[in-house]
Amino acid sequence: MPPPDLRAGSGPPESFAALLRRLRESRGLTQEELAARAGLTVHGVSALERGIRRRPYPHTVRSLADALESSATERAALQSAVPAHPPGSDGGTAVSRGLPAPVTALLGREDDVVAVAQALHRSDARLVTLTGTGGVGKTRLALAVAERTGRQYADGVAFVPLAAVDDPALVLPAVGRVTGLPTVEDGDLDGRVVDQLRDAHLLLVLDNLEHLPGAVPVVARLLEQCPRLVVLATSRASLRLRGEWEHAVHPLALPPTAPSDLDQVASAPAGALLLDRARAVSPDFGSGPGGAAAVAALCRRLAGIPLALELAAARARLLDAAALLERLDDAMSRDGAADLPPRQRTMRATLDWSHRLLDPPGRVLLQRLAVFTGGCTLEAVEAVAADLEDPLGSLERLVEHSLVEVSGEGGARRYGMLEPVLQFARSLLDEQEARRARTAHAAFYLDLAEQAAPGYQGAEQVGWLDRAERDAANLAAAVEWWLQAGDGARAGRMAWALWLFWWLRGRLRQGRRLAEAALEQDQPPEVRVRTVLTAASMAFAQGDLPHSGSRWAEAAQLAVALGDLEGQAYAFAGQGLAALGGGAPDRAEPFFAAALAVSERVGPATDWVSALTHVWLGTVRQVSGDPRGAVPHIARGLASARRRGDRLATYVALFGLVQAELAEGRPAAARDHLVEGIELSEQTGDLANLAFFVESLAVVEGAGGAHDRAAVLLGAAHGLREQVGSQVYGYYLPDPALRAQVEAQARAALGDPAVEDALAAGQALDVPAVLALALRRGTPTG
Repeated sequence: MPPPDLRAGSGPPESFAALLRRLRESRGLTQEELAARAGLTVHGVSALERGIRRRPYPHTVRSLADALESSATERAALQSAVPAHPPGSDGGTAVSRGLPAPVTALLGREDDVVAVAQALHRSDARLVTLTGTGGVGKTRLALAVAERTGRQYADGVAFVPLAAVDDPALVLPAVGRVTGLPTVEDGDLDGRVVDQLRDAHLLLVLDNLEHLPGAVPVVARLLEQCPRLVVLATSRASLRLRGEWEHAVHPLALPPTAPSDLDQVASAPAGALLLDRARAVSPDFGSGPGGAAAVAALCRRLAGIPLALELAAARARLLDAAALLERLDDAMSRDGAADLPPRQRTMRATLDWSHRLLDPPGRVLLQRLAVFTGGCTLEAVEAVAADLEDPLGSLERLVEHSLVEVSGEGGARRYGMLEPVLQFARSLLDEQEARRARTAHAAFYLDLAEQAAPGYQGAEQVGWLDRAERDAANLAAAVEWWLQAGDGARAGRMAWALWLFWWLRGRLRQGRRLAEAALEQDQPPEVRVRTVLTAASMAFAQGDLPHSGSRWAEAAQLAVALGDLEGQAYAFAGQGLAALGGGAPDRAEPFFAAALAVSERVGPATDWVSALTHVWLGTVRQVSGDPRGAVPHIARGLASARRRGDRLATYVALFGLVQAELAEGRPAAARDHLVEGIELSEQTGDLANLAFFVESLAVVEGAGGAHDRAAVLLGAAHGLREQVGSQVYGYYLPDPALRAQVEAQARAALGDPAVEDALAAGQALDVPAVLALALRRGTPTG
């Protein structure tokens, strides 16, 4: 077969993806064969040909050209087809995901930044671990290194904070969320995250790994299966993996023992940091007689540990340098466990000193705040401090003393502690106080979960989901506490209150584990019904139809025996879903009918499940060949959803109407419903739903003759499904023949190469670009 015509002027310039595919096919090679010849992965070649990776590195282009035995003209064409980097980007702008913006300057760490950056640049160093005692500044250094080196990585930097992750099984979901994979926690989640990163040229920063020894095999798997991934980890100890480069983060360099003036103190990093932070609250700090010597002595007493220096500086609003030194000397003489290493004794003594300077309510509040994971709201603080006098004043003093940090604005404002402070505060909790604080914490979040649950089904859906997302770690910790306390009733109540949040935000692995654990404990019958329903729903969303079906049947049996009508409505509807998702609509219909009959007896408490059941009953009619008969059922569910402002039930109903309209040959009627559903999916962030709507929009566009647009939309839908990795909506049953027909018509009208290019272009679009394309918001870019 002759090579493709690469002469200038033969048409619009080919994309790198199209040109590579054309050259490969002209040699009669499969993607697997080309990958083997070029020393790349099959996934990597596929990503290049689909346009997902648009800027391959020069050595990758050379390897491909060599593998293809390309002529000089073909080599030049491949090189020129790689898009140029934006002007002024020095070879590319770093894409930063999850990277927090530092609020203060980094002082005294330039040599460390350079050394770590050089280590990362080595071809044989794909894991660099920053180690050091708590408070020495590992996280801050990692952020600086990420900022400095990010543009060296084609796919940028991803920062994954792990302090709030308490289960190694949730590390990969955390990575997936930060790197842009909307992680539906089904059985194949780990594989999807690894696949997404398999050919990524990315700096992955894993912060605070020391409390997750079980996560070390996860890091090893990422490094083994993702050959272009580079990991920068922070931990108090090395991970002990092959090829690991350890960079010990030492305390800051100290000023001389007898400085001549403050300038000499400030020339040392430890002195510069202490003066910078102290003068933020007391501009004249250290300027009095003997001030330079006192500041230098403070730096020595605090061993140059940045967090210790910051905590001491917070006292500068009340004490000058000499008085601060005197108080600190007294603390150091009495504090610190003798069996700890010197630096840890210094950090502990500094924290002990800061703690002792608090008034009694402040000390108690600091300890109680240790039960929170990932920070908390002011209302949550007040809940665990309800018996304290003036908890708001105590919180304010903790903030002033740098023991508590404030983040966010308005209703999203949160209060939290740096990890060394958090661990110190937890060490102060005796068993009795810990039980009291954790019970108050869990009671607050049980109340919040039950308050939020109805909100997930109404007009305030998005706001409640966002609030729950911010406190997801605390909500899970509360369930864990009820389980630890042997309170299966409260654990089950929380699981039921959280199931729809877990479903909509893809936290299925966590939700299923907690629900199943609650079922192992004693529960009142009415709570057990709902816990079983939760376990069934999580399994269904994960695609485990057999388990979900058996759990829904169990819930139905329990609810019937108990006379629990609300439980029966959910259980019967679930049994119908299991049958419908399993391809048995004839078995599903009686269950749906039973759920509706029970719901009518219950009233408003089952409006939500009743609305969806009407839609699912319409789906039964639709897949049974009666689209016209489906519409009244779906319309009734849609009316209920609109009345309650429920986005989820609304777009589920809209999708049902669209399928009926397409089956009846009314694509124009379907278009408006599709646009509305896409807009609602954007509001809820539901990419699984968005994929179904975009694919159906492609059917509409194809029916109208817009074949190129239809092909791009088909590619976009496929790309969204690859991101989500799970259907989630197992009860969505679009006619696959319609999709196949649209693609076939596009190939007939445009030709296979053009359609392949369009599919690849659609698949490469990010979510904002997919929305822009679907809603015609201008020209999307990939």
